[in-house]
Amino acid sequence: VVSRRFDDVVSLLERWEYVANWQLTPRGTLLSRVFHESDLLVAETIATKLLDGLDPTSLAALCSVFVYEYRSPDPAPDPRFPSSQLRSRFRQIEVLSKRLQREEAAAGLTPHRAPDAGYVETVAKWAGGSELADLLDDDTTPGDFVRTMKQLIDLLRQVAQHAPDEVTRSVADNAVDRVLRGVVLSASSMPIGGAA
Repeated sequence: VVSRRFDDVVSLLERWEYVANWQLTPRGTLLSRVFHESDLLVAETIATKLLDGLDPTSLAALCSVFVYEYRSPDPAPDPRFPSSQLRSRFRQIEVLSKRLQREEAAAGLTPHRAPDAGYVETVAKWAGGSELADLLDDDTTPGDFVRTMKQLIDLLRQVAQHAPDEVTRSVADNAVDRVLRGVVLSASSMPIGGAA
């Protein structure tokens, strides 16, 4: 069973051009450096340049689709996008995700969690300088917000380190600075075990 599952994974990675002749391709090297529950989707998004050509605020907002997950039992509200560019990029990521999910399922693998655009507008506002009090609602606690921002910062740092495009790496660095402020910065610098 283990060997068959391994073969299924290798076959999937070959079809997506991450492995060739038992060697990592440049995409495979990128994938090996991405640490995320949806690592293949994130790597493919980077490799297909869907994170390129964005300003720092937009890049942070778009990357939130990989870390945010709507958890309320109520139906999720329709996502709101600050720009048509972000809406278009998210739709392209959705198409990519659905294609990858189909292939993962066909290979007998557990499909990755679909991207969720529910925090795009919130992150865009936060990275643009809005105050936390203006962003919270009945479904979002400060703790939830900070936890999501920490996950986003981790992902942005990976983009800053490993994106093939030099400009995108620089933009991701700037995006980290825009997100890592206020309560997020305070929580990130807090010693283990809570406040002193």
